[in-house]
Amino acid sequence: MNLSDVVQARLWNQQVLADLLCLTEQGPLVFTGDVHDANLNGRVFGGQLLAQAFLAARDCCPDKQPATLHCLFLQGALPTLPIAYQVTPLQEGKRFASFHVSGMQQARRVIDAQVSFQVPIEGFFHAEAPPQVPDPEELPKMSQLRHGGRADWGRFEKSCAQLRIVEPQRYLCQPSSEPSLVFWVKLHERLPEDDAVQAAGLAYLSDFWVNSAAILHHVALVEARDRLFIASLNHSLWFHRPCRADQWLLFVCDSPSLQSGRALSNVRIYDQQRQFVASIAQDCLMGERD
Repeated sequence: MNLSDVVQARLWNQQVLADLLCLTEQGPLVFTGDVHDANLNGRVFGGQLLAQAFLAARDCCPDKQPATLHCLFLQGALPTLPIAYQVTPLQEGKRFASFHVSGMQQARRVIDAQVSFQVPIEGFFHAEAPPQVPDPEELPKMSQLRHGGRADWGRFEKSCAQLRIVEPQRYLCQPSSEPSLVFWVKLHERLPEDDAVQAAGLAYLSDFWVNSAAILHHVALVEARDRLFIASLNHSLWFHRPCRADQWLLFVCDSPSLQSGRALSNVRIYDQQRQFVASIAQDCLMGERD
């Protein structure tokens, strides 16, 4: 019997992220997720796939810190079917461990990921400083924005998270002059006091708004949802240091290239104390809707 046929999937309530991050162990190195977060295209949100693939690998390596998560989104995952995650150990050394994770819906492979973990190594250190921006509490909530006569900017948030855009007047109603964007994001509900769940929460958020720098250089935010089709293709996340995904995180985004319908986004993530905690690189499909 195919593991994806065991149960029917159900949609997440969009409130408590910890509920979405629960996987069921079906056997050695096999886990299933049967609660889904659907996106605007009617497919499973990429951040969910990233977080669940990470957790499947993490279950096989609980004694090292997260290092990298590299993911290829293959086919849109359907929110009506559970996803089976098969983990294959690639390397289990003294300092590093690496795992391959394949996500399947029946005969459809929807995600292919490699996750690595490491023992921290003492030594040299440097980190790029964040830009000088206001704290999130000093910025308006999305629901408080009134640019362009609109009063419904809160619809651009996810129900589980709040968003604060730095200089929102530059991006909402007209294309920006540069392919860059800075914003704060925070989950509404706290996550469990578990480093693995916190890292999975970061993986979930790492697919939220990170391609906006490329989009907003060409199309104003007010038009983007109705005008553009956008889908994540390749995604990489580097964990630099442990952080809490349920506290404010600063995303500093820029897009060095958009060509042939593919936009590249680079992102630096800082915590509220301005510590550099993670980096993202994402390749996404971006084009006009038919």
